[in-house]
Amino acid sequence: MIRIPVRYRILRTPTGRFALIEDERGSLSTTWLDLTDDCHGLPDDAIQDERLRPELAVRLERYFAGEVVDFDDVPTPTGSPFMRRCWEACRSIPRGETRSYGELATMAGGRGNAARAAGQAMRRNGLPIIIPCHRVISAAGHLHGFSGSCDQGGPALAVKRALLQMEGALKRSEPGSTDIFRNDPMPLVSSMDTCGI
Repeated sequence: MIRIPVRYRILRTPTGRFALIEDERGSLSTTWLDLTDDCHGLPDDAIQDERLRPELAVRLERYFAGEVVDFDDVPTPTGSPFMRRCWEACRSIPRGETRSYGELATMAGGRGNAARAAGQAMRRNGLPIIIPCHRVISAAGHLHGFSGSCDQGGPALAVKRALLQMEGALKRSEPGSTDIFRNDPMPLVSSMDTCGI
């Protein structure tokens, strides 16, 4: 049996190199290549394909340009029933708004203290932007975590902050905020060049 290699396409965005990845089964994932050292598991034989999912790539580029874009046609990935409900609930959070992890858990039908489980679902979200996990924040209004990182001064939370600013959910004048979408033509994390891509 011939193995079909993983294919990926890189979009250059104000927040760094954003990849569309399609595995051998045709399942889709997205990620920022610059936010991790392991390239989110891209195998060594992964093939860069600039023709991969052209219509979706255009919609993602429009999103990063600040337009309102609909991704409802992209299937929710596989996961536990609660994770899938969290991901679907997250997709219903309107642009320009946020929800707490506890609110997301309730929206997903969680009982009791399911906020941590909702947080784990967001951490395992394989389709950031398409499933807008950046719109989920702590109950106290803090950004808390993003892309598997809770480092308050790190690049992942800087990306989350920038996305929320672009969408109008976070004021650009917040102390320590940066407006990478309007003032800086260079990607936020351009100094990192992991994966050799």
